[in-house]
Amino acid sequence: MAGPALGRSRAIDHLRNLVILGLILFHTARLFDSDPWHMKDAGRYAAADVLIGVFNIGQMPLLFFLAGITAMHSLSARGPGRYVRERQERLALPLVAGILLVVPPQVYVERLATGLDGRSSPIDLAPGTGFPGFYPSIFECCYPAANFSWHHLWFLAYLLVYALALLPVFLIARRPGVRALLDRAGMRVAAAGPLALLAPGLPVLLAEILLRPGFPSTHALAGDWANHLHFGLLILLGGWFALSPALGAAAERHCRLLLIIAAVATVLAVAAWMTGALPVPALRRLLRGVAEWATILGLLGWAGRHLARPVPVLSGFSRLAFPFYIVHQTVIVVLGYLLLGWSGQPLVKYLAIVAVSGLVSWGLARALAATALTRLLFGIKSERPGIIPGRSQTSRSV
Repeated sequence: MAGPALGRSRAIDHLRNLVILGLILFHTARLFDSDPWHMKDAGRYAAADVLIGVFNIGQMPLLFFLAGITAMHSLSARGPGRYVRERQERLALPLVAGILLVVPPQVYVERLATGLDGRSSPIDLAPGTGFPGFYPSIFECCYPAANFSWHHLWFLAYLLVYALALLPVFLIARRPGVRALLDRAGMRVAAAGPLALLAPGLPVLLAEILLRPGFPSTHALAGDWANHLHFGLLILLGGWFALSPALGAAAERHCRLLLIIAAVATVLAVAAWMTGALPVPALRRLLRGVAEWATILGLLGWAGRHLARPVPVLSGFSRLAFPFYIVHQTVIVVLGYLLLGWSGQPLVKYLAIVAVSGLVSWGLARALAATALTRLLFGIKSERPGIIPGRSQTSRSV
C-alpha cells in the first residue's frame, strides 16, 4: 500500500496532468469566443465565452500553485545548485526551442488568415509568402506589431523567473525552525474549519483588487506586476502546503463544501463578467478571487481523495505532459486555420478540433520524447530503468 507521501505526490501529478489536458478544451474554445485571439472562427458563440470564463478562473492559477508544491518537494531531494541547473534545463532551453520552433507556425498561419476579424494581430503576409520566406521575420520584435513572440510559452518564462527569484524564500522556509512554525500555522488553519482555509488566499485577492486596475494582464514579463504578485503568491502558498500536510488533509476533508463554494462563486463571477451586472470592479475581483482560491482548494482536496492511487492513463501521461503543453496551442491554431471554411455546426467543429488536436499533440509529445536531442531541447526526462510503473515523479516535475 502506498504511504501518505506517495499518495499525495501521485495526486499532485495526476491533477496537474488533468489541468494540462484541459487546456485543449480551453484553447479550442478561444477559436469561438468573442475576444481577439491568434485565430478565430467566422462565428462567435456565447457558450464559448462561458467556457472561457470558467476555465480562466482556476486553470493557470492552479498550475502555479502546484508548481509551488513541486518546487518545495524538489528541494527536499536536491541542493539549490542542482535545483537551479534543472530548472534551466527544464524551462530555459524548452522556452528558447519553443520560441524558435513551435510558436512561428502559429504566427505564420495568423498572417495567412487575411481579412479575418478577431485576430490578435491583423497583419497580413504578402501574397505567395511561404513559411521559409516568413521565418526570418520571427526575429523582428515584438508581437503583435511584429512576429517575435512566445505566445502560450509565457508560462515557462514566468515559472523560470519565479523558480529563481523565490528560491531564497523557499530555502529559508525549509530551515527547521521556520518549517516548524509554518507547519504549526498550517495545523491551526486546518483545525479552524473549512472557511478558515479560504483565509490564506486573502493576499492573492488583495493583490488583484489593488494592482489589477493599474496593471492589466500582458504576459510580457516586463511590467506585468499584478500577474507577478498574483502568481508568485500562489507559488509561495503551494510551498506552504507542501511543508504543512495538515492543510492538504483539511482540503480533502472539506473538498465537497469547497467545490460548492467554488461553483457558486464561479457562476456569479462569470455572470457578472458577461452581463456587467456588477458595475463595481473591486466586487467582481472579489467574486473571482473567492472562486479561484476555492477552486484550487477544492480540486486539491478532490485529487487527494480520488487520485492518490495509480491511474494508468494519467501516470503514463506524466512524462508527456510538458511537451504536450508546449505543442498543443500551435496544433489548435493551425487546425483552426485549416478548418476556416467549415461553416455551421459549431459544436461539432469544436469537438472535432478538441479530438484531433488532442491526438496530434499527444503524438507530437511522444515523438519529442523518442530521441535524445528532442528530449534535451524540450525538457523531457529520460525513462530510467528501475522506476516502479505508476510511481509518481513529482519531485522531478516542473
